[in-house]
Amino acid sequence: MKKFCVWILGFTAAVIAVFILYCGGTEKAAAQTEDFLEDMLRDENTPSYLTLYYRRKHLLFAVKPHAPHPIVFFGDSMTDRGDWDALFPDVPLVNLGIGGDTTDGLLNRIDQVTAMQPPKIFLMIGTNDLCFYHDIPTTLENYDKILSILHTELPDTTIYIESVLPFNETIFPEAGLRTNKNILKLNEGIKKLAEKYNDTYLDITPDFTDKNGSLPADLTVDGLHLNQKGYELWRDKICNYVKS
Repeated sequence: MKKFCVWILGFTAAVIAVFILYCGGTEKAAAQTEDFLEDMLRDENTPSYLTLYYRRKHLLFAVKPHAPHPIVFFGDSMTDRGDWDALFPDVPLVNLGIGGDTTDGLLNRIDQVTAMQPPKIFLMIGTNDLCFYHDIPTTLENYDKILSILHTELPDTTIYIESVLPFNETIFPEAGLRTNKNILKLNEGIKKLAEKYNDTYLDITPDFTDKNGSLPADLTVDGLHLNQKGYELWRDKICNYVKS
């Protein structure tokens, strides 16, 4: 019965997204609404790859044309919501972000990344693992598996590992194990993994952190996700690595 109710609610999320499109909303707004509603329905035992939004995006990635050997941005909603084509208009790239994704979800679809044979990968993942009660050691174990696969399958690819960003807990409430203190601890572990694999670790977190250790309100639309100003700052911090 519980699974049926979750399915019904997930279907409702998709219907609402379609309704937004019908009423003149953008595809991006509809997708973000569906993403948000499905996240509200998930519990710690629901893998990201079982959500309707994940499956729809996964299918889209499989059929959508792209430049040969593009730079790949790989991650969750932080990546998903970025208009990277507009931020880097002269760079052949693919946005493989999926809202609500976790390290489990990336492992489930990592073959799509390796098949593209990208020259560079920009990786940010982990905030949703904490949100859905995946402890830091488990999250880092999965992160290690992700890097191991990428290095095995793509020995000539440069991997840029980006730190997980904080959130503004006065706007967006803490959930599960996701606190800014735990994000800092997670980033410490991610940095060690970057050193283990000799990958470049891009610690952009300080630029997205106020005096209280939170994401500044002027960089976010909802306390967790970035606004245009936030994405432009992100672009500026990684621009040299993208274009080099």
